[in-house]
Amino acid sequence: MYGDFEMSSGYGPPIREPGHRTRKRRKSREATKHDVPDGGPSFRYDLNPEIEANGDSFFANVRKTRNPRQSAGKNKNDSGRIDACESKVEIVTPYWASNSAGKIRAIVNTQHFEQAIHQEICSKTQTNRCTGDCGCEQKYKWHRLLAYDPDNDCKGIFMDWFLFPSCCVCRCDPVVNKLSPSHSRN
Repeated sequence: MYGDFEMSSGYGPPIREPGHRTRKRRKSREATKHDVPDGGPSFRYDLNPEIEANGDSFFANVRKTRNPRQSAGKNKNDSGRIDACESKVEIVTPYWASNSAGKIRAIVNTQHFEQAIHQEICSKTQTNRCTGDCGCEQKYKWHRLLAYDPDNDCKGIFMDWFLFPSCCVCRCDPVVNKLSPSHSRN
């Protein structure tokens, strides 16, 4: 079931005749880089040999070297503005999560196959800038991950939807338009 695809002699091209040589064409290393089905990049050639030798994962290395946003003063983007709400940014590789139907699923995350989630979690419910009738609220995003049902091995591995924290926003109560009697329409 798993492994190399083999075709029986009853199908496909005719069997070679004795003494007849077929010419095999080798792919260059550059050509094999583009053999990814979705056309995306292959990290296989870009990994540091030290990472593979130590048994560390690609994302573990990313987590060690990135500079996470820590305080509100450092939550700046290209415009120089800061976020009104404080948050913690992390990259996680979950092993268990609740799917869109509320069922607990095991997420496929191994040393050689990692599914990482970039998440931002609110640190506080209110800040100096987001106070009063406003408050910091957690927003969530759906991610489609490879998972399996730990209670039913017969289902195999499948894609499923999971909700993870995506960002922290300052939300305010709606402003009620109080119309004066001279502006009201009857």
